[in-house]
Amino acid sequence: MKFGKIVASLCMGFSLLAVQHTACAAESIPNTPQKISQRLSPVMVEFEGADSLGSRLATRLKELFNASNLFQLEGSDVPKFRIVISSVPEFESRPNIGSAYSVVWLFSLSDATLRHYLSVHVGVVSGDDVNDLAAKLVEKTDTIAMKYAYLFPEKK
Repeated sequence: MKFGKIVASLCMGFSLLAVQHTACAAESIPNTPQKISQRLSPVMVEFEGADSLGSRLATRLKELFNASNLFQLEGSDVPKFRIVISSVPEFESRPNIGSAYSVVWLFSLSDATLRHYLSVHVGVVSGDDVNDLAAKLVEKTDTIAMKYAYLFPEKK
């Protein structure tokens, strides 16, 4: 019986403490809402290669960027992330089985300036895995865009 009273008093004490903590936390948080800045990273996808799987990967990547709220496909001469995809058939005698590919993320301030290396991804893809790989590349591009967002001039 004593144990039950102890547990009950502890529970009441913790609930009172929680209420006091919540009241203090609510008072210390400033009530100054700020507009959330929309992040729309400009990207350009470039493809180098002659195999169909690499071409499908580049096309699927462009489709995903075009449908995303986070990216804008950009062809004009503005600061942007350039994603260069290079691919070759995994086996020359069986070109549609798989492709070896590399994806390089670059930052370009303009078309006339030197591109800056940001990251790379290398692998082998089959026809069944193109959509999954494209989704992973979009996710990695988003991570890179957040990491290097400071490279873009501030919009006024």
